[in-house]
Amino acid sequence: MNDKLKIWNALEKTNPLHTKKAPSKYGKTITTIDAMHQIKNMTAAFGPVGKGWSYDVKYHYAEKLIFAEVKIRYCLQGEWYSYGPVCSVAPLGNNRGLDDEAPKKAMTDALTKAFSHLGLNADIFLGKFDNNKYVQEVTEHF
Repeated sequence: MNDKLKIWNALEKTNPLHTKKAPSKYGKTITTIDAMHQIKNMTAAFGPVGKGWSYDVKYHYAEKLIFAEVKIRYCLQGEWYSYGPVCSVAPLGNNRGLDDEAPKKAMTDALTKAFSHLGLNADIFLGKFDNNKYVQEVTEHF
């Protein structure tokens, strides 16, 4: 195994039990991953949040939008590494008025995108979950 892909290879497979299909804004169906499962996988790979990995988030407001910028830090063999920011945006309102979940939605999406840069759940982002045979194989794996 290529040592440079060690983390990626360890994190790339997704347990289908922690996914669901959802409609996208563009009429397609996408596979989403449970955010708490991602945090569990980061903890399994690096240790507890704050000790083996961490993140910082900054929020920016513009018009009727909230932007979340996330930076990820992780520790390997006593040395800390970081990358980011990775950004996501969410509307501050919905059809009922103010969406008090908007900051959390933007942060969660930014975390998911940032985690994917390490390879976490890469099989979803590489489109492998569009192949039923792959999903069956990964289901058997888990």
